[in-house]
Parts: sequence; C-alpha cells; structure tokens
Amino acid sequence: MPQEFLERPPGASFFLILSYEKEDILFELKVMAEKRFSKILYESVLLPKWTPDETEREFAYPGRWTKVLSFKQRIHREELVEKKKECLEFQSLLQKKDQSVLLIPGYVTSHNIVIAKSKDDFHRTYLFQGVYGETVYHFSRGQLVVPNTTQSYFREKDVSYFFNTLRESYEFNKFKS
Repeated sequence: MPQEFLERPPGASFFLILSYEKEDILFELKVMAEKRFSKILYESVLLPKWTPDETEREFAYPGRWTKVLSFKQRIHREELVEKKKECLEFQSLLQKKDQSVLLIPGYVTSHNIVIAKSKDDFHRTYLFQGVYGETVYHFSRGQLVVPNTTQSYFREKDVSYFFNTLRESYEFNKFKS
C-alpha cells in the first residue's frame, strides 16, 4: 500500500493591498515594505476604491485610492499571520498621517489567492494569533473562480484581471529561485 507523506508546499507569492487617501502614503509604505519584506516585483495600476466588508466597517474608512504591491521574496503560507501583524504595525504608523490607510496582506499559489483578516466570519479559516485566512479566488482548470462568499471588491473587472495576471506570473516563475 502506498505511504502518505506530509510535504511543505512551494513558497507563495506575497502581496499587499493598500487603501489610502494621501498620495505620499504610497511612497512611504513602499520604502517601509521593501525594507521589511523584499523588493517590490509588481505594482498594480490604481484599482477601484476598496469596499470594506461587514467585518471591517467598524474600523475601516478606506481612501480614494487602492493599489496592490507584490513582492519578490516568496513566503511560506503559515507566515501570513506574521505578515498581518507587521502590516498592522505599518498601518498604525501610517494612519497618523492618513486615517484612511488600510493594509491587507495575502498570498498567491497555484490553486488560490488568500488574504488575511482580523475578524471571524463563516467563510474564513482561523489560522492563529487572531488572524483568519480568506480565499478570495481559486483556480479550476486554469480559470479564475470567484467564490460566492468573496466580497464585491474582488469581483471588479480590474481587480480580478490584476490578480489573474499575478497568478500567471507566479506559475511562470514558480520553480525559479
């Protein structure tokens, strides 16, 4: 009988969604993020305004602008908890200059795109230390699929196009160091 083995999956592509009002916040975050995480590999165009879901409405007042930054260094999926904590530090610092700053970390794999949240909801999986993982897209037969539990922001054409492109880049570069 074949033996079952536990294997650590390949590294995931780490990204950060940034919602903000003041343009200089983007540049400040980029400097901080490259020092802490790694070089920025991709930066989205301006995307539709972030729309908070029900669990964020009590603390999120998103700005006019939303961008996604993707980083060169891969992460292990369990590192998402640490990345969320680091993003909360950055968010707290940046909110002193722009109250609308909201940072949402996530990762891209061959099979799905997951973001980190700090509030529980029926479709989120508890990771640990107060962080929940939410699958916002998954891929079936190479096609991007938006689960019906995904918030409306991820259904926007420009947003899904960017994340689909990010996943294609991940697939192309998956085994490169």
